[in-house]
Amino acid sequence: MRRILSSIFLTSIALFMASCGSSQTKNDENSSEANIMNEEGLEYTELTKVPLPCSKEMLYTAWKQIGVIETSRRKSLDYKQHTPTLFISADLDKDGSPEILLRGEEPYAAIYTYLQDSLQLITFVDNPHIGLGITPDGVILRNGTDHSGASFSDFIKLKDSQVATSGGIRETFVIEKNEMISGKVQYFLKNDTSTVKVSAEEYKQVAPDQNGTFLEDIDGWEDFRKP
Repeated sequence: MRRILSSIFLTSIALFMASCGSSQTKNDENSSEANIMNEEGLEYTELTKVPLPCSKEMLYTAWKQIGVIETSRRKSLDYKQHTPTLFISADLDKDGSPEILLRGEEPYAAIYTYLQDSLQLITFVDNPHIGLGITPDGVILRNGTDHSGASFSDFIKLKDSQVATSGGIRETFVIEKNEMISGKVQYFLKNDTSTVKVSAEEYKQVAPDQNGTFLEDIDGWEDFRKP
């Protein structure tokens, strides 16, 4: 069963569970998915593949340049030591310039755009407790939990192969009477190089209104290791 990544933040501990990585979700797929969505009427993302615009050597070098990402509890994500294994080349924003989705051993993943003969990193997994997804309209989604335990749901909209709009929601949780409940929800939009807090209404005017499909559940991946 393919998994949906929600573009609308759900105030539920079930979202926390569903965003912590595919291995945890698949082990408890029925219970967690039943809590966060109704299967009827869901639209899964289908990407139309286009020719790879650059060499795999260029992609490999760009992947390695992500380097080592320090995470909590003395763990790290090391893109230098984990080779990409799968890729999809697709034009997410329909501007004629393709984006390249790369995956390695879970949770390693990155998304690039190729513009003017240059690879540019759009986003990547910098925390083992997040998942990346794509909506049917080509919006990139990031859902998961940060080092403090807060849940987040971010989106990235592309235009002309560049980030045009991005934002996100953060929700903290508190424990009351031995139960974890929602504490505070904050909405953010990025304006140029800064991130500003906005109201829920302002956020919903910009945020995507579609769910996304997790990268690993999108069909059509090709073997990066083949010549």
